[in-house]
Amino acid sequence: LFRSVLFLSRGLGAVAPMAEVSWTKWDFSNLDVAKVDGVQEPIGFRLTMDDSAAAGKNKSKTANQELLEKKAWEAAISPIQQVGMNLFMLWMSGSSPGIFSVMILGYCLTSILTQFTKANVTFQQFKTIDTTLQWMAYLALCSVSLAYLLYHASGMGLLPTSSGDWIALIPTVEVIETAGGVLK
Repeated sequence: LFRSVLFLSRGLGAVAPMAEVSWTKWDFSNLDVAKVDGVQEPIGFRLTMDDSAAAGKNKSKTANQELLEKKAWEAAISPIQQVGMNLFMLWMSGSSPGIFSVMILGYCLTSILTQFTKANVTFQQFKTIDTTLQWMAYLALCSVSLAYLLYHASGMGLLPTSSGDWIALIPTVEVIETAGGVLK
């Protein structure tokens, strides 16, 4: 294919032929190959320990295991990242039970309960290492967040924690008494 292109250089117009353009067809059929010989995967590409093709080196296994443990600890302390925002929102809502402060309290409660329900899913990707300690730390941080939320709700008067909240359940005793006296 010969094409002509108009070149404008130094204000003069000239027509010059281009070289023949060769179109290549891209071949994507061999992209599903698991691993090319001699080419290693980049660091952090796989987070599982089941890669036995590059195994044989205990050093790489311990490095992968250390990386997995580091990532598991990062997942374990992830609830604390949201606590800062929740604490600021609770502080800004104040201690009076208004509509916005109750809505913020509800938002914080649902986010903490969501974190509790996602505890097993969070550590599912780290099946190859023991994540019991990280799992317990994750639940402890969620529990501390829930305890502070309940403390704040109690301070707002939304939880029945004082004796005046239960006054309807105190049995009343009807006193039958007669008083008599003499007036002079």
